[in-house]
Amino acid sequence: MYTVDKIKAIKYDWDNKWTVTADLRGLETFTGDKYDSNYDIVDKLKEDGILKANTDEDSEYCQFFAYFKTKQSAESFIKRLSNYVEKRKQLMASL
Repeated sequence: MYTVDKIKAIKYDWDNKWTVTADLRGLETFTGDKYDSNYDIVDKLKEDGILKANTDEDSEYCQFFAYFKTKQSAESFIKRLSNYVEKRKQLMASL
Protein backbone atom coordinates (compact mmCIF):
# COMPACT_ATOMS: atom_id res chain seq x y z
CA MET A 1 0.00 0.00 0.00
CA TYR A 2 1.03 3.57 -0.52
CA THR A 3 -0.40 7.02 0.01
CA VAL A 4 -1.53 9.74 -2.38
CA ASP A 5 1.31 12.02 -1.29
CA LYS A 6 3.65 9.80 -3.31
CA ILE A 7 1.73 10.56 -6.53
CA LYS A 8 3.25 13.44 -8.49
CA ALA A 9 2.63 15.25 -11.76
CA ILE A 10 5.36 14.42 -14.26
CA LYS A 11 6.29 16.23 -17.48
CA TYR A 12 8.31 14.12 -19.86
CA ASP A 13 10.65 15.94 -22.27
CA TRP A 14 8.96 14.46 -25.33
CA ASP A 15 5.39 15.24 -24.20
CA ASN A 16 3.50 18.51 -24.01
CA LYS A 17 1.13 17.23 -21.31
CA TRP A 18 1.55 16.53 -17.61
CA THR A 19 1.14 12.89 -16.61
CA VAL A 20 -0.19 11.43 -13.38
CA THR A 21 0.42 7.71 -13.11
CA ALA A 22 0.20 5.13 -10.35
CA ASP A 23 -1.25 1.73 -9.60
CA LEU A 24 -4.22 3.09 -7.67
CA ARG A 25 -5.07 -0.40 -6.47
CA GLY A 26 -2.25 0.10 -3.96
CA LEU A 27 -4.00 2.98 -2.21
CA GLU A 28 -5.31 1.73 1.10
CA THR A 29 -8.94 2.60 0.37
CA PHE A 30 -8.94 0.72 -2.95
CA THR A 31 -7.36 -2.54 -1.85
CA GLY A 32 -9.57 -5.59 -1.91
CA ASP A 33 -11.56 -7.54 -4.42
CA LYS A 34 -14.10 -4.78 -5.22
CA TYR A 35 -11.43 -2.94 -7.22
CA ASP A 36 -9.66 -5.65 -9.18
CA SER A 37 -8.15 -3.28 -11.72
CA ASN A 38 -7.42 0.36 -12.37
CA TYR A 39 -10.34 0.26 -14.82
CA ASP A 40 -12.67 -0.27 -11.84
CA ILE A 41 -11.07 2.59 -9.94
CA VAL A 42 -11.25 4.94 -12.94
CA ASP A 43 -14.97 4.19 -13.24
CA LYS A 44 -15.46 5.00 -9.54
CA LEU A 45 -13.41 8.20 -9.76
CA LYS A 46 -15.43 9.36 -12.78
CA GLU A 47 -18.71 8.43 -11.10
CA ASP A 48 -17.76 10.48 -8.02
CA GLY A 49 -16.47 13.49 -10.00
CA ILE A 50 -12.83 13.14 -8.96
CA LEU A 51 -11.65 12.35 -12.49
CA LYS A 52 -13.34 14.79 -14.83
CA ALA A 53 -15.02 13.45 -17.97
CA ASN A 54 -12.84 15.65 -20.21
CA THR A 55 -9.57 14.30 -18.75
CA ASP A 56 -7.53 12.22 -21.16
CA GLU A 57 -6.80 8.91 -19.50
CA ASP A 58 -5.45 5.68 -20.82
CA SER A 59 -5.39 3.34 -17.87
CA GLU A 60 -4.38 -0.26 -17.95
CA TYR A 61 -5.30 -3.13 -15.68
CA CYS A 62 -2.21 -2.57 -13.50
CA GLN A 63 -1.55 1.12 -14.02
CA PHE A 64 -3.48 4.39 -14.04
CA PHE A 65 -2.49 7.11 -16.53
CA ALA A 66 -4.10 10.55 -16.82
CA TYR A 67 -2.87 13.45 -18.93
CA PHE A 68 -3.36 17.14 -18.20
CA LYS A 69 -2.64 20.29 -20.19
CA THR A 70 -1.13 22.13 -17.22
CA LYS A 71 0.75 21.25 -14.07
CA GLN A 72 -1.92 23.10 -12.12
CA SER A 73 -4.71 20.88 -13.48
CA ALA A 74 -2.68 17.75 -12.72
CA GLU A 75 -2.02 18.92 -9.18
CA SER A 76 -5.69 19.82 -8.78
CA PHE A 77 -6.61 16.23 -9.67
CA ILE A 78 -4.08 14.90 -7.14
CA LYS A 79 -5.57 17.18 -4.47
CA ARG A 80 -9.12 15.98 -5.29
CA LEU A 81 -7.89 12.38 -5.15
CA SER A 82 -6.17 13.00 -1.80
CA ASN A 83 -9.31 14.54 -0.29
CA TYR A 84 -11.40 11.69 -1.66
CA VAL A 85 -9.11 9.02 -0.21
CA GLU A 86 -9.16 10.77 3.19
CA LYS A 87 -12.98 10.84 3.18
CA ARG A 88 -13.06 7.15 2.23
CA LYS A 89 -10.65 6.33 5.06
CA GLN A 90 -12.85 8.16 7.56
CA LEU A 91 -15.94 6.39 6.25
CA MET A 92 -14.25 3.00 6.43
CA ALA A 93 -13.06 3.69 9.99
CA SER A 94 -16.58 4.54 11.08
CA LEU A 95 -18.02 1.23 9.89
